[in-house]
Formats: sequence, structure tokens, C-alpha cells
Amino acid sequence: MLMKRVLMVGAGSCQINGIKRLKDMGYFTLVADYSKTSGGKLLADVAVLADAFDANAIERCATQNHVDAILTVGTDQPVLTVAIVAEKKSLFTFIPSTIALHVTNKKWMKQIFLKHGIPTAKFAFLSKQDSVEEIIGFEGPYVVKPIDSQGQRGIYKLNDKNAVKDTIDEVLKYSRSDEILVEQYYANDEVTVSGWVHNGSVKVLTLTDRVTFSAEQNIGVCTSHEYPSKYSIQYGKRIEKWTETICDVFQIMEGPIYFQFLIGSEGILVNEIACRLGGAYEDVTIPYVTGVDVLELNILGVADQNHYMKKVEQVSSMTTERMKPFSTQLFFCKPDQIIKMTAIEQLKALPYILDAGYNFGVGDEIPRTENASARAGYAVVIGEDEDSLQTNLSKFYDAIEVIGVRGKNLIIKQKRNRIESF
Repeated sequence: MLMKRVLMVGAGSCQINGIKRLKDMGYFTLVADYSKTSGGKLLADVAVLADAFDANAIERCATQNHVDAILTVGTDQPVLTVAIVAEKKSLFTFIPSTIALHVTNKKWMKQIFLKHGIPTAKFAFLSKQDSVEEIIGFEGPYVVKPIDSQGQRGIYKLNDKNAVKDTIDEVLKYSRSDEILVEQYYANDEVTVSGWVHNGSVKVLTLTDRVTFSAEQNIGVCTSHEYPSKYSIQYGKRIEKWTETICDVFQIMEGPIYFQFLIGSEGILVNEIACRLGGAYEDVTIPYVTGVDVLELNILGVADQNHYMKKVEQVSSMTTERMKPFSTQLFFCKPDQIIKMTAIEQLKALPYILDAGYNFGVGDEIPRTENASARAGYAVVIGEDEDSLQTNLSKFYDAIEVIGVRGKNLIIKQKRNRIESF
């Protein structure tokens, strides 16, 4: 029997584990994105230069390479590309392209929130031709975002309407639209839901605190995911109920979900939703906590429906184990050129490291942190309890070095739930 040919849309750090798993599961693996140097392209059987945001280019890739299945993991915008191409090629897709548009385009997303009473920050959409006084009918501060981007690119916190108008060109650099999203800033902590939907039934797998740089530095840029969430007891049931409501309203019937909630003085607001595996290595942490192999489910769901149906039925009867704390450190470095770094094999060998990886190598220039693309790497740190986890985090940062040309360690050390220095 011929080996099935599976196309992964995207070949960056968020897709590498998925590419490796495809290979391990015996699939002929193809990858496609716009970069010649994406790390996943070294791992695949075939690597294609095609923009993951360009459905026509990805469709040509799928046609020319006779693919049997198509997927993406870890990033938002390719979800729409995958759904469009899958429909055109009569391949399986978890969600149709109409729903994929609604969960990847913030204009559609916010309007659906408003229509169905889903709590979200006050918002408006602004083009270069619009009057900010006429369009923005709420007080600041403001958060401006591209309607159709990812990785916290083009997101800024601004204090007044004049600043919003002055920033619109910069935001539109990261968008294919002629409008930007303007939200009323809501002081908050972020909580992320990762889950799976089967036949319309929602199973929340993990609730994590999504820790970010301060809004005054790099708003929305994540530095770690902490489990269990400190809000699980107080807000967990309400968040699960809103998750079910959102899936019902958006008609999400099958596949992975990744929702971001904001908790502040006015309670719970919904920030954004996505139909994908998270980009904070949830394919590693969710199996560790629950035993559910979400990456395998994601692959089988598009490539082998018979095996998928057998596996996914186990999820509904699963009971989440909440006694395994972890911290997914998404670490950054000060800008400089790398001349030496701790070997990744050395870090992975540490007994409290579940997984780890770098996004840069010796000789690379680390840029100034402006969005998530400057992230230097990740490490999933585990512990028997909260105290041991904190101890292990300290040990990890003692063990890792990324040395710059001036001979100094460039790593920005973090503690659980907060940034130590920047």
C-alpha cells in the first residue's frame, strides 16, 4: 500500500513537533511556507516555498504533490488556508472555510461575539479614511491590532485617539485588510483554554495562565504558560461554560480549540478564539497532564478517520489530572549575536525538563523584542508541586546560557508568573 502524503502548512518552530510526528507515524511528509530557512524544512520529505497565508499557492502545492491530507498546528492564519484548500481538494477538514474565516478574522469574530452576547472588550474598526472621533465611541487607553495577523505582530497599547490614528499605517503593515481593530484596553490576567470538540461536545483539557510582558512593553507577547491556572477554582466552571457557548455559536463541531479569556475587575471577557492546537507546545503538556495525545488526534483526524474515531471517543471519558504542575517557559534574550549556547541535548537531559528547543543558533543575530518572532526558545519545566516547580525553574535558568559577543549571558530570566528583568 502506498504511503499517504500529508502536507503541513507552516514549517517553523510551532510546526516542528508535528512534522516529526508525521514522520514517526509513517506518513510521507510535505511542508510549505514562505521561508527558505524554516527549521521544519530540514525534517520533511519534501519542502515547498509557498506562503502559508496564500490559499492559491498552497493549493498548487497540494495538487502538484498529490497530497492525501492537509493540516496546520500552532499558528492562527494558516487554519483558513487549510480549510479552503481541503474543500477545493475534497480532503477532510475539521471546520469548513466559512467557520475558519470567522475564527481567524477578528472583524468577523468580534461581530459574532457582539451579536450573541459573548462578553468582550468594547471595539471598533478603523480605516485610514475614517474619523477617529466618529468611529471610536469609547474612552481609552486603546489596544490596536491587525484584523488578520498572528504572533502579536502590529499590536500596540495607546493612550489617546490621535495616537491611534498615527499608528494605523504601522498596524496595517501586518495585515491584508484596509481596517484595523481598536479595542478599549482592559487591565487583566489571561487564561487560555485548550480543548477538543467531537460531534459538538466540548472537552476542556487544560486551563493555563498565559503570562505576558507588561502592556507598556510588548503587549500580548507571551513569556510562559502556567498550569494549573490560579483562576481554576474561582472561574474554571464559568470559563468552561463560555467555551461551550462559543463553540455552539460559532458552530465548531470537531477538532482542537484554543481560546483566550481575560480576567479583570469586570470579570471574564473573551479575547480571541482559534481552532487549532496552541503554539505553546500543548502537544507536549496536554498529554503530560491528561494522557490525551492531541497531536496524534490532530493528524489522524485529517489523515485516517477510522483510527481517529477510535481514539477520539476516549477523550469524552477522560478525567483531567490536576496534580501535575508545569511551566512552559517561552524565553527571550537581549539583542546580540550568539557566539555560544548550552547544548539542547544537555537541557533535555535534566530530570525536570519535559521538552526544550531553540529558535536561534550560534551565529544568529537575536533581534530586539517587539513580538513573538523574537522568542529565543522554550522549555517545559515540571515539578511534583508548586515549590519544587519554582526550584526547578531557578535550576533551569542557572543551567542555560546563550552567550553574546560581549561574553554575557543574553537570557532574560523569568520566575513563575512574572518577569524578573528585561
